[in-house]
Amino acid sequence: DEEKKYDLDKVIKAGYDTRLSAFEILVPALINVYQTKVLTSDTVYVQLKEVMDVLKNWDYRCAEKSVATTLAITWGEVLLPFLSKAKGDDQVEKAKHLAANATVTNMVEPMLQAIKKLQINFGTWQVAWGEINRFQRISNDIEYKFDDKKPSLPVAFASSGWGSLPAYISQPFAGTKKRYGLHGNSFICAVEFGKKIKAKSLLAGGESGDVNSKHFFDQGLMYSKGEFKDVLFYKEDIM
Repeated sequence: DEEKKYDLDKVIKAGYDTRLSAFEILVPALINVYQTKVLTSDTVYVQLKEVMDVLKNWDYRCAEKSVATTLAITWGEVLLPFLSKAKGDDQVEKAKHLAANATVTNMVEPMLQAIKKLQINFGTWQVAWGEINRFQRISNDIEYKFDDKKPSLPVAFASSGWGSLPAYISQPFAGTKKRYGLHGNSFICAVEFGKKIKAKSLLAGGESGDVNSKHFFDQGLMYSKGEFKDVLFYKEDIM
């Protein structure tokens, strides 16, 4: 029974929880301020009603096709100066303090800025997270320049700063509107010890640094989806 309770796949599933816990604190505060302190008849705020409806129905998990994830993270990045000034010794305490002292200025106005940013870059704020959160590996140059016109893969994951266990930290770069991953989980291995070792692993992109090798990006799709592969530990497995 214990073995069934803690099998490898369940451990991986737990470790790949995409819940963005920071927004469980911040988003309700935003919605409350909007509903209680904003004159919704003001044309400046009319467009926010649909935004609030999207966020109300969000399960706080980042996902490839989630518009709410795009809204929350774009808004969250505008909130960072307010978060840094909030009281608390860590990110959780600061988020709680900001939420408890939410105002139109530190909550609603940043969302307007976030929407404007999305509209300028993509023509609409209704953008799925995977459309703009990308994984690109087409060169091994240390100073490689990301390019929106070149192939890339959608990624559902987000920064651990927002609470995501599978950490994928992305940002726009010079000349790009989309975001590309630069930091986060690179190699992960889950191991089950017993009479025989069982293990599954995940690697960012591929084993080879040679652009011409078939192993340069052969694990890219698995990485972008958080799909682990079996580790060939014993000689008979390898053979």
